Amino acid sequence: MNALEREIKSLVLKTLLAQRGQPMTNDGLKLVIKTVFAHVAFTESDLDGHIKDLEKAGFICGTNDELSGLIWALTSKGELRAKQL
Repeated sequence: MNALEREIKSLVLKTLLAQRGQPMTNDGLKLVIKTVFAHVAFTESDLDGHIKDLEKAGFICGTNDELSGLIWALTSKGELRAKQL
């Protein structure tokens, strides 16, 4: 994992921690990444990959909500890690 990937994943964890247990939409989470890293030309696939890596590692959990679409929240493991950042 390179430095940019670490920064993005840290940002995702910190952003979800700031939600105080409330989930965040997939679009909202991607918008945060795009805003903070405006100098990087991400593809949707890039963004999905960074988020999915965190899900595979057990830090976040995604759920399809029929009203909001895909939403993300921290797992207990993710919350502990986010608090260390």
